[in-house]
Amino acid sequence: MHSSSFQGHGSLITPTSPEGSTAIVTPIDFANSSLAGDYSSFFAMTIDNLLTPDECAKLQAAAGNDWQTLSKGNAFRECQNILLFSQQWASAIYDRIVSHLPEEVKTLRKGDRLAEVIAGPSHLKASMGARKTVWRIKEANERLSFLRYQPGHHFKPHCDALYARPGKDERSFLTCQIYLSDAPKGADGESSGGETRFWTSQVGKRQRAHEMGQVTEDKKEAPFLDVKPKVGKALIFQQRMLWHSGQEVKHGEKFTVRLDLMFERHFERL
Repeated sequence: MHSSSFQGHGSLITPTSPEGSTAIVTPIDFANSSLAGDYSSFFAMTIDNLLTPDECAKLQAAAGNDWQTLSKGNAFRECQNILLFSQQWASAIYDRIVSHLPEEVKTLRKGDRLAEVIAGPSHLKASMGARKTVWRIKEANERLSFLRYQPGHHFKPHCDALYARPGKDERSFLTCQIYLSDAPKGADGESSGGETRFWTSQVGKRQRAHEMGQVTEDKKEAPFLDVKPKVGKALIFQQRMLWHSGQEVKHGEKFTVRLDLMFERHFERL
């Protein structure tokens, strides 16, 4: 995968929002959705106006136009990507995000309901005598993945992998996806696709069965919950066990940038 590292563009995104830009935080309430049976205690949220349209346009332009095709396994994923490394950009985006995160998401410890769901028991069980594992949010990974979806492009149901930094006791537990464009425009009000869609966890199993030629003739659509692209909106959600897809773009183009939110492990008296 093509990637590059650069500095000097930090001024494109400042740690604080421009004057007049008010962020709007909306928790995604899985418990009162059609996905409650699987995700009633899972974490996801949106932040409208995290970036301004002008910031999104400048960020996209600064990333360049060296798009690389991503194609994975029987058209499981079809889109284009520019992978860039910028600690300046990542830090500025993180500073915008962190104040909007619930406190129970910033610190993950054994026994806390949300921590058990986000980190999973295996990441919370380690201890050093009376000192127990506590994961504290630290920063955004400097790895920024710019994505372009054109007509026919999609990303089928999957869960995001937890990223572990080599040589450090750090893990990513949250994904941040920022939409750099509005939802693509359809013709005559027709749906243009491009939604980020959360699926019941069984969908992933059916997808694997389909790829293995074991799909049945049951055409009943499984429950889902959609987040529609909107320029400057951030979607933040737990990586562990939360199935989602990038729905096929039918018209126009969809642009996003994706980052991992990193946590560092500490041992503390609880």
